[in-house]
Amino acid sequence: MGLNLNPVSQTVSQYFVSAMTGLVQIDSIGLASTLGLKAQSVSITGFTEFLAETGSLATLFLNQSPTGGVINLSTAGIAPGISLDSSPLEGGIVSSIAVNSAGIGLFYGIPGLGGSIGMGMESIELSVGPADKRASIIVTPLAIIFKVGETQMTLTALGMVTSAPGVEIKCDVGILEKVGAVTRAVTVEGHNFTAGEVELNVGVEGIATEGPTNTAEFEASSETNTAISTVAVDAVQTVEAALNMDE
Repeated sequence: MGLNLNPVSQTVSQYFVSAMTGLVQIDSIGLASTLGLKAQSVSITGFTEFLAETGSLATLFLNQSPTGGVINLSTAGIAPGISLDSSPLEGGIVSSIAVNSAGIGLFYGIPGLGGSIGMGMESIELSVGPADKRASIIVTPLAIIFKVGETQMTLTALGMVTSAPGVEIKCDVGILEKVGAVTRAVTVEGHNFTAGEVELNVGVEGIATEGPTNTAEFEASSETNTAISTVAVDAVQTVEAALNMDE
């Protein structure tokens, strides 16, 4: 067929195109070129006899129903994959979505700096930022891992493990920690440690200790400087020393 510049319009009840060599090509050339397909359902399928034997298939299906439109893009086979990519010709912001047998990946931003989401059978990862300071959250069936640069916190059913170059905690009201019968309360007035009947309070006015017994052992020396000292013993006080000086 030669080139025909005149518009051609055909209306038929059924129309079939078959190519024995397996090639059918439709071109719309020009800056204002348009190629349109209109139907209740539109289906484009990648299919050959070899692909049918191996179960491989690629399909783009569009359907309009009374309740709304449906677009289905699917692949099947030994190593199926779907890729959506929007990249400028000279670098810059990249948007991409990859769906394959290994998982689902989403990325947006400058390569090496942008944000990404990866989902697989064993984990889901959300990350953003440069490689040396990248912030990420990794969720697995057994743990949740928070990481920012060298700082990492891992949450499991057994507890929490944190590793970091430095730790800084700021709180206007207070901090309460409980480990069984042992508690530590940090407030603006000081620290209070409690373990059973034993209580140690370190505050702005001094140190107060209460407990059934008190034991202090020093390998070298012990020194106490105070303006007033009061020792009250209900039963027996024993002091053992090679040299004892009271001033």
